[in-house]
Amino acid sequence: MLQETKDFYEKTKISEDIEDLPEEEYPLTFIKVFHKSYPRFPIVNLPTVDKDGEFETLLGLRESCRIFSDSPIRLEEISKVLGSCRIVDNLREPERRTYPSGGARFPVELYLASFNIENLKQGIYHYNLKRNVLEILLEQDLTSKKRNIISPYLENPAASIIFTSVIARAEVKYGVRAYPYSLIESGHMGQNVHLACAEMGFGSCSVSGFVDETIRELLDLTESEIPIYSISLGRKKTQL
Repeated sequence: MLQETKDFYEKTKISEDIEDLPEEEYPLTFIKVFHKSYPRFPIVNLPTVDKDGEFETLLGLRESCRIFSDSPIRLEEISKVLGSCRIVDNLREPERRTYPSGGARFPVELYLASFNIENLKQGIYHYNLKRNVLEILLEQDLTSKKRNIISPYLENPAASIIFTSVIARAEVKYGVRAYPYSLIESGHMGQNVHLACAEMGFGSCSVSGFVDETIRELLDLTESEIPIYSISLGRKKTQL
């Protein structure tokens, strides 16, 4: 890992004792969501398109869910979610996947934190795309570490998918730009995961508020691999 990348990661990672940002008076434009517009410029009216297709339906169903039910999800269901980020053409060089990667370097790896999945023990697993298997890294009750894994803003997900970057894979081609390219790639993969969850009626939520050192310890990461993103998911809790 390049020193510039390491320095940036160290300055941005979250720890258990991180301090809250100071309360300040921010301009309204920093807080409220606004939409940029050029009212003095001419416009081109776009044609109305059909939004009744399956893909449009999935886009409409995608939303962030932060409270999940106690009902477990099935192993075949998590298999489908993980499989949304898979190898499509293994014979092509470089291989083709369901998501784009800068220079086809594919630095991003997927791990699964299992909390409530039928026929799968609580613990940490690595998703091996090549073999389409879960590799058991740790079988352990994660209750005491769950808050550090999912962030303080989610409640009771059945699983969390953790994205890491073996950043040197992309650094050999892109140098320090490998870091933002890894973040972009995980975003592409994350949208696949969200749409797969939407199709099955699951709730899902993207977070990056995990405690880095907890993730590094549980996944037994080397210095060249860093956690960058996660998506928690599960069955939605029915609102009374």
